[in-house]
Amino acid sequence: MSTPSKPPTPLPFADAGPSDDVAMRNKSDEPPFKLWMNMKQIDFPYTPPGKSTSVILRLHNPTATRITFKIRCTSADIFRVQPPVAFINPNGTMNITIWCSNTTQPLEKLEKRHYFAFYHKTASPNHRQAPPLWKDLKEAEGVRRIPVNFLSSTQPP
Repeated sequence: MSTPSKPPTPLPFADAGPSDDVAMRNKSDEPPFKLWMNMKQIDFPYTPPGKSTSVILRLHNPTATRITFKIRCTSADIFRVQPPVAFINPNGTMNITIWCSNTTQPLEKLEKRHYFAFYHKTASPNHRQAPPLWKDLKEAEGVRRIPVNFLSSTQPP
């Protein structure tokens, strides 16, 4: 009598895909993004001025290789990312916390078109620290940009 085979582990979520915003598309020399994200836009809920807010984005590595990633933003004065650089093992998933300080920044700084850029590349198992691998973003094996949307107090999250 044979043992029934285990069904494959369901993936944690489907990739949301690239942003619908044409301005966020990859440049002609940028490789396509191979990791999965659970959102294609970051919506920060309304909070009163001076009160920060955060969003959790999930990043999944569907490949058979260990990956390192780096996340950059348009303004370090307004946004924070944790972790900004790290590793994801094959078929691994990681939560990324993205904060908006929601300070009383000059209005033109908040009205600027903001986005986050995600980069990834293969990392061997013997690499212990991810930041030294990111001396040059041109070595990225995948890129994706996703826009930021600041929801007003009347917009649903």
